[in-house]
Amino acid sequence: MRKLNVYLKENPSVPVLVGVLAETAWKRFFFEYDSAFLGKGINISPFKLRLDGGLQENRDSFPLQIHGVFNDSIPDGWGLLLMDRFFRTHGRNIRDITAIDRLAYIGKNGMGALAYEPAEDTGQFPDLSLNLYKIAKNSQDILKGRTEDILPEMAKAGGSPGGARPKILAGFNGSELISGEGELPEGFSPWLIKFRGENDFKDAGKIEYAYSVMAEKAGLDVPEHRLFSDSRGNSYFGIRRFDRADNMRRHVHTLSGLIHADFRLPSLDYEILLKVCYKLTGSMADVKMCFRLMVFNVLSYNRDDHGRNFAFMMDSEGKWSFAPPYDLMFSYGPGGEHSTSVAGEGRHPTAKEFYRLADLAGITRAESEGIIGEVRESVRQWPKLARTVHVSAENISLVADCQSKISQE
Repeated sequence: MRKLNVYLKENPSVPVLVGVLAETAWKRFFFEYDSAFLGKGINISPFKLRLDGGLQENRDSFPLQIHGVFNDSIPDGWGLLLMDRFFRTHGRNIRDITAIDRLAYIGKNGMGALAYEPAEDTGQFPDLSLNLYKIAKNSQDILKGRTEDILPEMAKAGGSPGGARPKILAGFNGSELISGEGELPEGFSPWLIKFRGENDFKDAGKIEYAYSVMAEKAGLDVPEHRLFSDSRGNSYFGIRRFDRADNMRRHVHTLSGLIHADFRLPSLDYEILLKVCYKLTGSMADVKMCFRLMVFNVLSYNRDDHGRNFAFMMDSEGKWSFAPPYDLMFSYGPGGEHSTSVAGEGRHPTAKEFYRLADLAGITRAESEGIIGEVRESVRQWPKLARTVHVSAENISLVADCQSKISQE
């Protein structure tokens, strides 16, 4: 049997043992809360973990093997490609890699506040707890230097196999970038920087930046964001990480992880998001923010709104709140539909569906009309915002045409 200790590292200097995750010889996985942690009365995954001392096995079809809260620590897309590449270069067969291998590999370097380490030194886990940035660099020295000099090298190192969108974790102090590995030196704040994927628009970074500004004007609580530029005139979208506050960490749980919904399938509806939000947070302010995000995604034509693109944060007292929005970007979605439907409508959601969900969520007609109006006004500013950061005229027109079709329905 292989075991991992699971820690909550809100303060990295004071890790708190949450429990033990174990894998049997028959590839069955069990989690058990630590008795001392149970005394805190905090549940790291309220919908899928019991707050008791018994063994808990995930028998849902998604995610396979482990509970969603731990699956949230495992990256998808770009990060997963890098992880698999690393395993292959170290002679591991990907078919033999289990979730517990991936968590052991992630160690203390994952997103959020959960960290993993072998429960005992049995030699069953190779030393794989390396930062994704190191892998992306293919064992090159960690770069450090002026932003305009370092970004071309970062982009080159983070190429785009399989069309996934490359991204790195970095520390930024206003002029210098360093690797986001570990704790950051004084003066540096944690950022995530994205590079253009194989199938992305050439000015994808500029488009995502304009979307973030547009979302902020729509009343959404968007983290600090900026365009990073290099000496060759290339631009890269960057956003400050909301799972970090200086070197303190925040426990983050995605919607798909909370309710064990496969984010790769368009199986969710915004009604579910609104219900989960209220049940988890008990806050109508957060529910209204969910509603506002839904309206923004629809009117701005962001159809890549799957269950991993919504998240909740837990504070040190176990209180939950709706996390800031992320991955706000023009997208056609699967088959031209929203990944998350709006009152059952995925292709042509209208104000009719908005009002229906507002009524179900306890949002008054006056409040929902106000939110829709504010979001609509912000989306109308797309051409101006896009021109400000020099998005191509072709893409400005393309996005505006899609948005106008929605606004007319």
